[in-house]
Amino acid sequence: MKVKTPLLGVKIAGGLEGAMTAWAGVSPLIMLERKCGLIEVADKVLPVKKSDRGLESGHMMESFVLLSAMGGDRVDDMERLRQDGGLAAMLGYSPPAAETARQWLDKFHDEALMAGRPLQGSFLPPESKYLAGLAEVNRQVIWAYIKSALPETWLIPESQWPSLGVGQPGIEAKPIPWVTLDIDAHLVETHKEGAKVCYDGYPAFQPMVITWAETGLILVDEFREGNVNASIGIQRLVDKAVYEVLPPGSWRIRIRSDSAAYEQDNLDHWDRNHWEFAVSADMSPQLKAEIEALAPEAWQPWKEEKKVERSEIREWAEVAYVPSKKKEKKDSKPYRYVAIRIRRRQGELFNDGSSVRYFAVVSNRWEMGGQELLEWQRGKAGTVEQSHDILKNELGAGVYPSSKHGANAAWLRLQVLTHNLLQLLKKAALPEEYATAKPKRLRFAIFTQFGRVVRHAGQVLLRITNQAWNTLIRSAQQRIGAMVLDTG
Repeated sequence: MKVKTPLLGVKIAGGLEGAMTAWAGVSPLIMLERKCGLIEVADKVLPVKKSDRGLESGHMMESFVLLSAMGGDRVDDMERLRQDGGLAAMLGYSPPAAETARQWLDKFHDEALMAGRPLQGSFLPPESKYLAGLAEVNRQVIWAYIKSALPETWLIPESQWPSLGVGQPGIEAKPIPWVTLDIDAHLVETHKEGAKVCYDGYPAFQPMVITWAETGLILVDEFREGNVNASIGIQRLVDKAVYEVLPPGSWRIRIRSDSAAYEQDNLDHWDRNHWEFAVSADMSPQLKAEIEALAPEAWQPWKEEKKVERSEIREWAEVAYVPSKKKEKKDSKPYRYVAIRIRRRQGELFNDGSSVRYFAVVSNRWEMGGQELLEWQRGKAGTVEQSHDILKNELGAGVYPSSKHGANAAWLRLQVLTHNLLQLLKKAALPEEYATAKPKRLRFAIFTQFGRVVRHAGQVLLRITNQAWNTLIRSAQQRIGAMVLDTG
């Protein structure tokens, strides 16, 4: 006779007393965030409470970071943190009620800044002072990452190199760091009242972010309504990343983007600054005609991509192309255009009835081979698009909490802040095996650790398992404690 397997091997009953938590493993993240001085900065630049009751902004911000890091993606999930007595003991305060947290988010919205909204068309309001303050908190994390995880020589301005002997015989040259800025926007479908319809035909928000490819950090974010063209303000955002977010240093800037950045002003601005770029070009009739006029021997094999039903053959070719005078300024110079041709075997057609498709990339990088340039430009798929995936699917930026622009912008920036703190945690405190771990894995392997708060000999202790202490928590806390940060 087959024995029926019980639904659970033990009987569950209440009666356990004391302050306990299932999130003892989040303690290194709390230590790291406080080591960076974020609470002090937040208290200076974020909304000031109007009474002696309640939490200061530093603790409100910290609660939102923990909410996202631990998997909450709605403000209502704050109640789960609030019910955790062990977490409150670790923090030294109880996280806010959901309604209190929602009211705090609303303080980032300034209705006066929405006064210029047109009756029709898109609108991108300036940031409120509190949103700018939250950007300052994020900058603190980025500088902490640079200070603790990157070579100190990166922060020595090139103008100071002669006084250090750089370039003289026997003096080792200082490395110049690359900062590859990957630019992209992503769509988030929403049913919030008043949401604008995006180019795909549904109500959405369309946040823009700039990711530093070499570190995975998000340097700049901007919350946008769904009908705001992705091309708007790209030059401003890149300048902000370089001049306002990065600390002074000898940075070498590279920029990768889709066709949203394909404007002559952008390309000329970056070229004048000696910043290298590769941007997808709009397929104008003139450019397409130049590509179609290429001789057959001009095309070089790239690769064959196998699709579900058919294979696509990709080839590339250099194109001697100069944009029309309408887009070209007097002082502009020709850039490099590399064309891409995609076709199918045996004369099969694409869904639109065409037999071949053309694309192009424009760049001021001439030292690379054509295929190498194309593959480098496509590399942003592994950086900024991964940032989108993490923000939307592993943190809380897949659902926005409000119909107020400023509150949603603050929610996005808090997700970016959480993402960057996790990048710093992996780089500066966790074992190498977690270097590429996404938030979901960090929750499973690091944060989810049972702990119990006990009082002993006048001290408050958080007891955790020996395995968690010996393999993860102790070394992380030691590394964080040894960090020397001066983030300005």
